Amino acid sequence: MAPTRDWEGTIRTVVSHALSQRGCRRGWTVLNHRGNVRLNIAAGAAGGKRRQVLLPIPWQCDQVDEIRDAVVYVFDEFQKGVDPDLSVARILRPHHAATGAGSAADAPGLSTSSGGGSKLNAPAAPLSIQDWSELIEAFRDYKLLSGEIKGSTWERVYRHHMKHVLGAMAMPSPPQNAKQLLEGLAKIWADKPGGRTRQIQMQCTTALLRWAREEQRLGEEWEPPQNLATYVGRSRSPQPITTPLEVEDILALVDALPDPRWRFGFQLMAAYGLRPEELHHLQLRDGRLWCTYEKVASRGKTKPRTLRLLPCDDWATQWQLAEQYAPDRLPPMRVGFAGNDIRQYLHRRPLWNKIRQDYEAKGEKLVPYSCRHGYAHRAHVICDLPPKVVAAAMGHSVQTHLAAYSRWCGDDVVDDAFAKAEQRFLAA
Repeated sequence: MAPTRDWEGTIRTVVSHALSQRGCRRGWTVLNHRGNVRLNIAAGAAGGKRRQVLLPIPWQCDQVDEIRDAVVYVFDEFQKGVDPDLSVARILRPHHAATGAGSAADAPGLSTSSGGGSKLNAPAAPLSIQDWSELIEAFRDYKLLSGEIKGSTWERVYRHHMKHVLGAMAMPSPPQNAKQLLEGLAKIWADKPGGRTRQIQMQCTTALLRWAREEQRLGEEWEPPQNLATYVGRSRSPQPITTPLEVEDILALVDALPDPRWRFGFQLMAAYGLRPEELHHLQLRDGRLWCTYEKVASRGKTKPRTLRLLPCDDWATQWQLAEQYAPDRLPPMRVGFAGNDIRQYLHRRPLWNKIRQDYEAKGEKLVPYSCRHGYAHRAHVICDLPPKVVAAAMGHSVQTHLAAYSRWCGDDVVDDAFAKAEQRFLAA
């Protein structure tokens, strides 16, 4: 076998020559990406925006003809206005082409019909690649028209992960059910168990499948599991444990924050136990604050909820946040990046950094989410509210709530709970 660099150079030369015969002199290149072929399209050759698409073909010396034919097919379709992702999705079965690079009818995975056109080979899955592509487009339209996400969110988050779904369905033996699809997608990040990108891939994929099942576009075999832990994996490195923010520190920070918009946002987070991103999803209904944020998680999607102040937080009542609420009073945060923006603002505040250092000296970690943790902690320890009630008030599942709260449930908390129970028993 020739040295690796020799046959890899041959692949690139053959592809370049085939493209030049089509009038493409530059901007389209191929390279190795984790054992498969990646097609790079420069911005100048792709209408101003650089593109990268994965071909379901192994990066091997005996795949030269297949790689050439696939790239030429994608190029030809691109000249007709067909998106490269859709063209690649039609490449169902990598195999040596019987003829050289030519028309679209010579593309991998396509066969010539009696009428002289081209058609997809019959897929093993109930839906064809074209069907899956249309399904994803319909899912996109639903997400945008319903107002759940913005177009920028689709382009920034969903589009990339939907490409992996199409890639999985374009494999020689495509998944036949939700379990097989999720298992296949998990292998893409097999070296990053518990990673954020892998988690988002699973969440976006299950959101697609749940919507398709609700719309009866997919059969019951595509019903995704409620628990995605197996597919997300568990990080090999221990996750730092964040800590609840104490009330005295909340009040000190409110007094020290100079910008009234950031101060108001911080007050809302501390008083109602909000996720930073939820500041973008607040409404006033009959004088009460509501959060309309719907977070897609491994155990399903959260529901809109009424926001409630804790009975023990008289300081929050005095702030009269609902009475003062207006969208223009909130800080200038980017949609989808509220947590990052709030963290950056707080890290520029001397008092926050001092308090953060004090917590770290005790082996604890302070983050903007500590406002939310503080709400949960006070709800249990001071207000003695049951987990089911607190979980509903905070907009997450009981399982998620207990998993987070158990971190802070030390002997002192247990002793206090037992003492309160004894008092209730004696008073009965």
